[in-house]
Amino acid sequence: MKNIRQGEPDKKAKAFIWRTAIGLQAVDGLNTSDYLKETARRHIEGDINIDEVRALIKSYYQSKTEREPDDDEKQEADKVSANITKILSSETLDFSTRGYIALHRRIFEGVFSPVYLERFFRNLLLGDGWDLRNRYLHIHPTAEWQEQPYLAAPTSTRTSTRASTRTSTRISSPVNALNPDSKLYTSNGNVIELVRVVGYEEMSIKQMMEIKGLKHRQTFIDYHLEPSLKERFIRRKNPDRPNHPRQKYLLTVKGQALYQEIKKGETI
Repeated sequence: MKNIRQGEPDKKAKAFIWRTAIGLQAVDGLNTSDYLKETARRHIEGDINIDEVRALIKSYYQSKTEREPDDDEKQEADKVSANITKILSSETLDFSTRGYIALHRRIFEGVFSPVYLERFFRNLLLGDGWDLRNRYLHIHPTAEWQEQPYLAAPTSTRTSTRASTRTSTRISSPVNALNPDSKLYTSNGNVIELVRVVGYEEMSIKQMMEIKGLKHRQTFIDYHLEPSLKERFIRRKNPDRPNHPRQKYLLTVKGQALYQEIKKGETI
């Protein structure tokens, strides 16, 4: 086992640690709250310790009477930032296998379910396709994040992260989408899923995001919509005015062919 010893952080070190912790949230498309930034400043100045920071953040969200649309994402970012700061401020870091598992548990303490590690290793070792973005791993998920997307291989079982008596749906990926020689080929599971969502409808970005249970608009555009447009499975209804205020999106002929393959491959 290899350990790295660290002394008690001074003001400069704490400021660097907080910038790192907050920056890691931005990588996942999350923004921390102004309250977290002010509380972090008090910690850097030495007015409060890191455990008091974590307690204040927890109390802040529990006592909030007026909810904002992005409160869930900010609460996640605030708690994880504080957890990371506590870890990086500790005296030792354990880089053994057991240490990595414990580290993950500490980072997402009070935020995510332990199901993350199980599904991470299933993806890695068994080729499963669980979508492991943070929003789907909350201990107490919001309604739109309760069902974790399963974007993967043929004959894979899509299940819910919540306990449910509902019968799971068994979905087979369309054969032509997996065949590199097919004109319908795509290696992007997000594209396949978006084609399934749109079907024969005309939809706005907001409608597509609501059906997929996504809340971060730019992430949806970058990782779902743009690849679908680029691969010509989806098109704009008003191509000459990409930023049309009432822009809608629909399947191309290629997209409709893939959608038909998807419907053929679905069995209940």
